[in-house]
Amino acid sequence: MKKLFSLFVIVLCVFVFTGCTSSKNTLIVYTEAGFAPFEYMSDNKIVGVDVDIMEMVGEKLGKKVEFENVNFDVIVDAVKEGKLTNVGAAGLSITDERKEKVDFSSIYYNASLYVIYKEANVTEGFSKEMSDGDTGVYWQSLNSSKGIGIQTGTTADIFLSDEIAEGGSLEGVKKTDYKSLDIAVSDIGLNIDYVIIDELPAKKLVQGHEGLKCLPLYYQGNEDEEDEKAVDSYAICVTKGQTELLDAINEVLAELLKEDEDGINGIQKLVNKHLGL
Repeated sequence: MKKLFSLFVIVLCVFVFTGCTSSKNTLIVYTEAGFAPFEYMSDNKIVGVDVDIMEMVGEKLGKKVEFENVNFDVIVDAVKEGKLTNVGAAGLSITDERKEKVDFSSIYYNASLYVIYKEANVTEGFSKEMSDGDTGVYWQSLNSSKGIGIQTGTTADIFLSDEIAEGGSLEGVKKTDYKSLDIAVSDIGLNIDYVIIDELPAKKLVQGHEGLKCLPLYYQGNEDEEDEKAVDSYAICVTKGQTELLDAINEVLAELLKEDEDGINGIQKLVNKHLGL
């Protein structure tokens, strides 16, 4: 009996030791793989710009990197707890509320918010030429009978919630939350009129969908003011106190943000690669 017990203790110790060694040598990254080109599924594997960035961070730290595909709205809280993961890379934007929970890397990408819509469902004058010469859509043009869809926890969720709360032209507009952008887009014309999301995912989502269009969202300037794009900025979040990890991420980003002789930085090259450009 004692021998069996001793053997059990030895096996348990080996398992615990191995597990601890593995955890020290592995970096678990939480993401949401429905946000191309930053994270998406290809051949049953999570790939994308954020994946490439974190692989470089893993090389710098001498760690294997594993990616967990989770719901977007749990990422920041999971990183805050620091038990299952210490890092979230998912096209995250910096907000005051999130900064109270986690630390953020340097900003590595700026993107405009876009609205996805069915061309057959909008009236003449829905889109306009803006003061910067681009064609876009004003927020107030989204006054919708069916409502507007967003992915839960995204910056689009925050922006739209603010617009509705301010009591302007979108007061009373229904906001519908979706876990998946694909499901939200498939619901346009059925239960919602529009979906709001960032530029590159919006452009990817409308590809191959006949009748779907997307355009940037603008705040309308006053008489002497320019129209202003609704802009989102991306960073990577880490558990507070993880200084070595945060430093490694910022060092990788600093290298990637250097421009070549053509004025193109490494992040844009990764974006182009995953867009097939």
